[in-house]
Amino acid sequence: MSNNTPALEPTPTAAEAPAADAPLRGRSVFMVETVAAGVAVRPAFLAEDGRLLDLPAVFPDMNYAMAQIEELKQLVSTHFSQAAQVGAQVIAAQAAANAAAAAANPEAIAPAPAV
Repeated sequence: MSNNTPALEPTPTAAEAPAADAPLRGRSVFMVETVAAGVAVRPAFLAEDGRLLDLPAVFPDMNYAMAQIEELKQLVSTHFSQAAQVGAQVIAAQAAANAAAAAANPEAIAPAPAV
């Protein structure tokens, strides 16, 4: 499994892809990334030569499948934790900026007079 690694080459076009009869060695991976809507998970195949191919994940047996699913659960959990941490940092930064702006210009936030 893989955590979205930018150093990998993009998926090759049909012209760049290896011949259908050429052996392809590597392993199934999950590309996990944080997106605006949540966490995106995409199965792929990481070839030994570093190419990343869009392919379905293939589990040859139950033990391998369960191990990969457990690792995927950990990756997804990590991404959600990181997103929550970044969100908290953004909220704290916005609160600090608002407090600094209020301190610099207190009349801008003074309550409106009662009518």
